Amino acid sequence: MNLRLDSDLLQLLDLVRELAAGTRVYLVGGAIRDLLLGRPVKDLDFVQPHGSIPLAKAVSRRLNGAMYTLDDVRHSARVIMRQGEPEEQILDFTSFIGTNLGQDLGQRDFTINAMALGLDKIDDLIDPLGGQTDLQARQLRLCSPDSLISDPIRVLRGVRLISSYDLRYGSEIIEAMRVAIKRLGAVSGERIRDELFKCLAVSNFDVAAGLMSDFGVFDQLRLLTFGVDPALPYLQQDDTEVLAALTVHIDKPGEPGIKFTPDSDLLQLTAYQAMLEESLQGGRKRRHLLLVCSILLHIHPAFDAGMKREIKLLPGEFSEQISRALLTGQKENNYFKAVSGGFLRLADLSTQEPGKLDYYRFFRDFGVYGLDSALLAMVETQSQSPLLDFNLEICQRVFQTWFTEQDRTVNPPRLVDGNFLQQELGIPPGSQIGVLLEEIREQQVLGLVCSTEEALAFAREKVDWEAKHDCTPG
Repeated sequence: MNLRLDSDLLQLLDLVRELAAGTRVYLVGGAIRDLLLGRPVKDLDFVQPHGSIPLAKAVSRRLNGAMYTLDDVRHSARVIMRQGEPEEQILDFTSFIGTNLGQDLGQRDFTINAMALGLDKIDDLIDPLGGQTDLQARQLRLCSPDSLISDPIRVLRGVRLISSYDLRYGSEIIEAMRVAIKRLGAVSGERIRDELFKCLAVSNFDVAAGLMSDFGVFDQLRLLTFGVDPALPYLQQDDTEVLAALTVHIDKPGEPGIKFTPDSDLLQLTAYQAMLEESLQGGRKRRHLLLVCSILLHIHPAFDAGMKREIKLLPGEFSEQISRALLTGQKENNYFKAVSGGFLRLADLSTQEPGKLDYYRFFRDFGVYGLDSALLAMVETQSQSPLLDFNLEICQRVFQTWFTEQDRTVNPPRLVDGNFLQQELGIPPGSQIGVLLEEIREQQVLGLVCSTEEALAFAREKVDWEAKHDCTPG
């Protein structure tokens, strides 16, 4: 394997070396691994004996990047170039762990991440632990017996490396993973969240899901999120297959199986896929939030097999539990609450014959995230042991309603507003106005009110009836 550095990277490395002002700087970690494999490199890690934060500041000023201090103790800082753009690049600067480069590399996670290049000798690969040989052999090895125990988040990194690079690993890795992951609670929620989302982004999530189950990751997520420690490994093969199916049917519309509408409209599916690519918060995509929601629903104690369901899935509490465990933001928390709420609502609707009002109320309560609830429910219909029972046709109807009945069912145009009703009916501001506006919209959905005049007549009749029977809201 030979290092393959393009001219842009060489220019950047030369700039960092120049700004280091005589202090030796090394490029380390995943960038070296990917350069040896001929893969594109976006994120770069630099280490040096001292002065990492001043170097980060100098690089940030020269390249007009955004600079953040990550850890004052380790003197680590991050520079983000072209922040928020598709070409975003992250440069991390850190001082040695230990007194020299050899000690620093020896305390890293895996040998394939423990290689370095000195910026003053760019052609000389520094590889004290045989990482290049392991990379050629597609072998995952620990840098030391304590590599995972010292930082349990490395278990998730190992999952990502194995699935992304098709690596082999021995029984000692399995044992080390299962022991270290039990200390995941010592890791900050922010780091768990960020590494988890990187695992969700791998192209073959079915492999990653199987590894997370084998290594005990799901069990620890259950403990950290819901405070419940299973006696046995919780997510079984059928569960991980359900999680993998969620990505298959999103990513590969040509795959047999789930039909998003009765007519399998490819345009609708394409539009939905675009929605899932949107970032809600912190650059985290909705498609990955959907996977997190699915994982945590599958390990929620409300769905424990063979148990009396004394614990209920409460969407508001579910969202708050995720927020505490993974430090998610408010937009993400609203997402988890809506998707889990829609999931429960669809199970209830599946026992009925829902009409237009039911679909209107579904989207009124859960908005566009109701589509994600429907997708989760549709995947459950193919599971051998679904969390809840769902009617596939009703879930299909959810998608069809969103894409073909926006003005008629999902979001009918408002015929009147609150100010208009107050003026015409002579009623004061208050809850009565909101109730009237919602009842008018429901009449629109049913096709019973189609104009401003009809809306006003309906409202007047309601107000007169309530006055006569003394049952005005509020």
